[in-house]
Amino acid sequence: MTIDARRVVLVDDHALFRRGLSLLLQQDERITIVAEGESGEQAVSLALEHQPDVLLLDVEMAGASAESTLRQIARQAPDVAVIILTMHRDSVLRQELLRAGAAAYFTKDVASHDLIEAILAPPHPATRTAGGEEPTRPNKLLSDREMQVLRMVGQAASNKDISSRLSIAEGTVKRHTTNIYAKLGATSRIDAIRKAARLGLFT
Repeated sequence: MTIDARRVVLVDDHALFRRGLSLLLQQDERITIVAEGESGEQAVSLALEHQPDVLLLDVEMAGASAESTLRQIARQAPDVAVIILTMHRDSVLRQELLRAGAAAYFTKDVASHDLIEAILAPPHPATRTAGGEEPTRPNKLLSDREMQVLRMVGQAASNKDISSRLSIAEGTVKRHTTNIYAKLGATSRIDAIRKAARLGLFT
């Protein structure tokens, strides 16, 4: 573990999945798992106790709903970035949880490198509000590279064009757009541009 490793709490009611994810993430020396839980109530208490950088939260668990859990963490531990990790591909649910304070939303078939990238550079918690209203302080919601990609997306550049202009692989461009969609809760390029503009990311 490096000194500046991201401190992560895992909350999922499937112990086997939790254990496997913990082993996977800690292969990266920039991540350390500080605690694990299996309910929404435990998510809140562990967030308060450990003040991790990131809390990975499942959706369907015993006790409080994920939305209620998110709002409690946003109020009581606002410096903790909560990333949803679930089997559900429900776009309505995703939007609700992002509005409730989630930093990002991923399904459990997400590529490990995408999840790790989100953990290492989560949206700043100040972009959220406890009431789930529109964020008012974008700060570093998107990384500098993601903003470069998003601006080119706004210019109608294809992944191939962006790859050439930034001298990065097309696969890397796709990973950046996937992360942008997750962080903004967007479903398309146009949706991403619209939501980024509403958040003032282009100013």
